[in-house]
Amino acid sequence: MLFDVLNCPRCERGALRQDRAGYICTRCSSGYPVIGEIPWLFQDPQDAAGEWRARLTLLLGELREDASATRAALAAPDLLPRTRERLEHVAGALEDHGRRLAGLLAPLDIHAGGADRDALRALRTRLPVSQALTTYYVNIHRDWNWGEVENHATLDLLDAAAGGPMAGARVLVIGAGAGRLAYDLHRRHAPALTVAMDLNPMLLSVAREMYAGRTLELYEFPLAPRGPADHAILRSLCAPAPADDRLRIVAADAMRAPFRPGAFDVVVTPWFLDIVEEPLPHLAAHINALVANGGRWLNVGSVAFGFMNTRRAQQFGLDEVLEIVQGAGFAAPGVRESGVPYMQSPASRHARLESIVAWSARKLADARRPASRGLPAWCVDPAQPVPLLAELQSHARATRIHAFVMSLVDGKRTLGDIAQVMVEQRLMQPADALPAVRAFMLRMQEDAMRRTNL
Repeated sequence: MLFDVLNCPRCERGALRQDRAGYICTRCSSGYPVIGEIPWLFQDPQDAAGEWRARLTLLLGELREDASATRAALAAPDLLPRTRERLEHVAGALEDHGRRLAGLLAPLDIHAGGADRDALRALRTRLPVSQALTTYYVNIHRDWNWGEVENHATLDLLDAAAGGPMAGARVLVIGAGAGRLAYDLHRRHAPALTVAMDLNPMLLSVAREMYAGRTLELYEFPLAPRGPADHAILRSLCAPAPADDRLRIVAADAMRAPFRPGAFDVVVTPWFLDIVEEPLPHLAAHINALVANGGRWLNVGSVAFGFMNTRRAQQFGLDEVLEIVQGAGFAAPGVRESGVPYMQSPASRHARLESIVAWSARKLADARRPASRGLPAWCVDPAQPVPLLAELQSHARATRIHAFVMSLVDGKRTLGDIAQVMVEQRLMQPADALPAVRAFMLRMQEDAMRRTNL
C-alpha cells in the first residue's frame, strides 16, 4: 500500500520500488536508503543524513560538556547538601542521556563523519534553524508518557472539525513528530493507510519504537522542576498497543514530499503551519497537490505566525489563513476552536492552556503549485566555481573580522588592548571600538553557554 503513493522526490515523476539497499526510482534510478528501519526519502538522502549526523555530533558533545561542567560545580566548598545532591543527580542523568540518545540514533553512524565539532559549529547545517534534534523533545514525553489528557483533547477537537469519517481512507500526517496523533487517528478511524512523515530522525525513531510496541526509556528535563528529583526524570515511554502495518513512517521534507499527486484522501497538518519557513500560500499549494480531488485537508494547532516569522506581511491572523486556504483550491473551511491543556508535565511548574484551531477544508480544484526551490548549479556540481556574489563578499569580510578578533584573545590581552588593535588596523574609530568589542565578546560567551542548553 505504501508503494502505491510513493513518488521520487528528485525527479518528481518516477515510482519507487524496493531493492536490497532501500528504494530506487524506476524513472531516474535515484536511490533512497532505509536508515534505522525508516525510509529516508529526502531529495538528497546522503546530504540530509550528513546534516543530521552533524547535529547529533554537536548535541552529544554539548551533553558531555554540560555534564562535565555540572560535576566541576561540585568542587565548590559551600554547596548546600540539597544542591550537591541535585548536581550529582543531573550530571549522572546528562551522561546517561547522551548514551541513550546515541543508541537510539546509532543508525545515523556519527562516527562516519569524523568532523571537528568547532568546524561543525562554524559551518552549521542547511536544515531549518528551528528544527534541531531536541527542539520538540518534550513532546516525546507528552505523547508517550504523561500526556493522555492533552492527546485526547487534540484528537477530539480535530475529529469535531473533520467533516466525515476516515475509515478506508489514505491519510498523510505532515510534521508527525514523535507520532502520537497519527497513531491515535489510525486506531480510532481505521484508515487503509496512515503515513507519519517528519524530517527529524530523533522524533521518528521514537515513533518507530512506539509503533512496534517496544518500551523506550529517556530522560525528561522539565522547564520548572517541582522537586529535587524532577530536574531529570527517566521516563518509560510506550504505546497503549502496537500499531498494525498500515501505519507507516517516512523521513522526508514537506516541501519535497515523496508522494504522487493526489495520493491521499486526507492530509493532516498538526501544529505545523506556523513553524514552517515557507510562505503559507506556497505551503497550501503544496498540500493541495497531495490531496485527491474531493479529499480533505485537516489542520489542528496554533495560529501564531508572528511567533516564527519576523516579516509583518506574513504574520497572518486566522481570517487571513482561511482566505489563503480557499485561494489554494479548497472550499471554505469548517472551523472549530477550543482551549486545550498544553505541555502540562506533572514534574514541571510550567504549563499553559492553549487556544487552538482545527479545520477541515475539502479540495475543489488543483492549485498552481510553486516551483520547487532547486539548488544552484554550482551547488549541485562541485566542479563549478562558486560565484563571487556581493552578499558573499560582505559576509566573508565580516567573518574574517570575527576570526581576527577571536584570534586576539590569548588570555593576556584586555578588552582595551583588543579595542586598540581594532583602531590601529583602522577597522573602528576610537570612540566605538571598546563598546563594540565588549558587546561582541559578551555575545560570544552567551552563544557558547547557550549551546549547552537542552
